[in-house]
Amino acid sequence: MAKSKKGKPTTKKPSSRLKYVKVSNKSYGKALQGVKIYYEGKRPTRLGKDGKITFGKHILEMLSKKFKKFHWIITKETDSITLVRDIYRVRISVHLLANLYSLLFDRTRDIKNDLIKHQFSLVFPSHFEEDDAPVYVPGKLAGILDEKIITRLSTDDRDALMKFFPEFIASESVSSVNLLKAEAQIESLKELATELGTAISDGKSESWWQTYIKKNILLIQQGYIQAIEKMNVALGATKYPDFSLVTHDSYLDILEIKKPSTPLIKEDPSRKNFYWDTEMSKAIIQTENYIENISRNSQNVRTYLKDTFGIELQVLRPRGIILAGDTRAYTSQKERDDLRLLTQGLKNITVLTYDELLTRLKNYIEVLEKFRQGD
Repeated sequence: MAKSKKGKPTTKKPSSRLKYVKVSNKSYGKALQGVKIYYEGKRPTRLGKDGKITFGKHILEMLSKKFKKFHWIITKETDSITLVRDIYRVRISVHLLANLYSLLFDRTRDIKNDLIKHQFSLVFPSHFEEDDAPVYVPGKLAGILDEKIITRLSTDDRDALMKFFPEFIASESVSSVNLLKAEAQIESLKELATELGTAISDGKSESWWQTYIKKNILLIQQGYIQAIEKMNVALGATKYPDFSLVTHDSYLDILEIKKPSTPLIKEDPSRKNFYWDTEMSKAIIQTENYIENISRNSQNVRTYLKDTFGIELQVLRPRGIILAGDTRAYTSQKERDDLRLLTQGLKNITVLTYDELLTRLKNYIEVLEKFRQGD
């Protein structure tokens, strides 16, 4: 026991300073040489004087990527991360390290067993057969499934996933399958809605819109099950639309595609009223002619669709849809009222504007999100 200057015994307080070892083990690599590994109390039995400890290199590398300045401290039972004087104190308990050791041991054992089985089945095929499925460690998929890996998937990876998912989905309950479908559909539809909203404002050409709508209409507009291009029915000079849609109840719709910037109405200054703009009038007449031609030759059209596409349709009087314009361009109440009166006055044709199409898509996304949340 230490004595004071007067000869009286004194009790020395234990130091609160952390102890440490410096990394000198070559397995850590040059970048980590000299890094300190701190510990509380006695030096952990798994921690060598040269800093060697299972997972040590990986832990230090991970912390180095995450924090500019840090101290790794091995504790008896505390797991925490605190910031003190611009240095992150990362405390990892021996209990957590022990769990890591256990997981490593289990995975290593399974991998080794799998390798042995494989090699024995090749060398001693009459005595050993390789398992149909490789050893899988629970939780491995959860650790690697991330959207960031999509671009890194090989052709074999993609083929394996395409084969795996049908069986996985078949094994799940109906509610789980529907939820999985909703999750995937929501993400793709959100991207589509963003893309559509941007394109509406970008001044794309009519040919661009025709290609875009034909490609995405089955996703954007619910209720259609197939898109049909170029109904080349050989009926003399009869003209048919370039683009038609099959409804879920097996009827035919005709879609005429114009631009979002297409003017819908025009003002009559003398009467203070609005009427269809010239381009819209042409589109309406053209669509009416398509409807009339298909109605007059419905049997030939029906036979053509069955022979060419293998679909049985009720080809009666089709509904015409003209996709054009953007009602957000019309701000006065008079413009909106007259546009409503004009659209309601069309007998067999519906005028669908691009902003309305975008709104329908967003509303459908909201419905899927409510389903996902169980509302």
